[in-house]
Amino acid sequence: MASIMIIVFFLGFLFLGIPVVGAMGLGAILYIVSFMNIPMNIVANQMLGGVGSYTLMAIPFFIISGALMETGGISKRLISFSTALVGSLPGGLALVVIVASAFFAAMTGSGAACVAAIGGMMIPALEKNGYDIDFSCALQAAGGTLGPMIPPSILMVLYSVSTGNSVGDMLLAGLFPGLLIACCIMVITVLISIKKGYRGGAPFSLKRVIVSFKDSIWALLTPVTILGGIYSGIFTPTEAAAFSCFYAIIIGFFVYKELTFKSLLECLFKSVKTTGVILSIVAVTQLFSWIMTREGLPQKIALMSTNISNNPIIFMFIISLILLVVGMFLDPVPAVLIFAPILTPSAIAMGLSPIHFGVVMVSTFCIGLVTPPVGMTLYVAANIGHRPVLNVGKKVMPFLIAMLIAVVIIILFPQISLFLPSLGK
Repeated sequence: MASIMIIVFFLGFLFLGIPVVGAMGLGAILYIVSFMNIPMNIVANQMLGGVGSYTLMAIPFFIISGALMETGGISKRLISFSTALVGSLPGGLALVVIVASAFFAAMTGSGAACVAAIGGMMIPALEKNGYDIDFSCALQAAGGTLGPMIPPSILMVLYSVSTGNSVGDMLLAGLFPGLLIACCIMVITVLISIKKGYRGGAPFSLKRVIVSFKDSIWALLTPVTILGGIYSGIFTPTEAAAFSCFYAIIIGFFVYKELTFKSLLECLFKSVKTTGVILSIVAVTQLFSWIMTREGLPQKIALMSTNISNNPIIFMFIISLILLVVGMFLDPVPAVLIFAPILTPSAIAMGLSPIHFGVVMVSTFCIGLVTPPVGMTLYVAANIGHRPVLNVGKKVMPFLIAMLIAVVIIILFPQISLFLPSLGK
């Protein structure tokens, strides 16, 4: 029973308004002092060990490459190509938001970066073309959830590191589920657009698609080189992340010529701050997880889970409901790092694939990105549109339903997640 107190301490500090890093760190230290007879130098040892993984080097590289792509003109060309593809459909400009977000997600792995890069241009454009501004912000917030799903995904890397699974398999496993979520959001968007009378733009033109494709080819090659390099064995995931930085610099400086030395330094500065926040969370979460594992909390939860149901599908639905609630109050990064090492052993004991379970976990937590009170993409999109968060939150409900439907499909059909990783076995 005493092992539950570490979670009580963590939630207590969180309730007092202490940031996640401080709440986890203080909760762990207070638990060690109160219930564990071990030297305090274990705190530093565990935190340093948490960020000492070679695999974690992929995270700052992906963050830097995302910032470089946002600044170097890649997002503009993705929007242009997406407009040529789907702009003629009902609600064409709204569909451009989702398609462009999916493309950008396949380069950055960050929800907030996706909303900032695409929403900064698309939300004003939607409003100018007669779309409801709250709907536009909600749509972009939903599009931003594709960032952590479609590879390269920072959350998939963190899940892999915390559970000992293959980073390459996890990145590949997120591709089809991410596209499924995008398709579900697009279907809802079309239905809303038909109801609201949001029409498409210019008629579809194959010539315009080809011209736009040629202009965007260097941007579109980014995910091909990253995933192709990992899958073919040319790159490890960490090497692929480093290559994506190099590629973004070359394209931004010498092909699109929109990246300057000043903007490069600004990108590096922003990326270092973001990386520092994420790795700080990783460090304290390692300490937090080590204490819970040492106290046998994962085993207790696994036993409790098997007592609830021996059916793997029912188990997945129950866990998803729990994670859905957690995602409403906790950012996906610490949520994955806390719950992945606790719940994955239970999933394995149920006979579930840890890769499939990881995809379900990440996709469920991504829904939390558009739900108050801590929905990151919701806040970023509302800020771009200069709208109250509550107003945007009301308009996001249809997209939440679409994402929930997608998660249900992912749970029921594991091969959506496992098909690509299985090809390399």
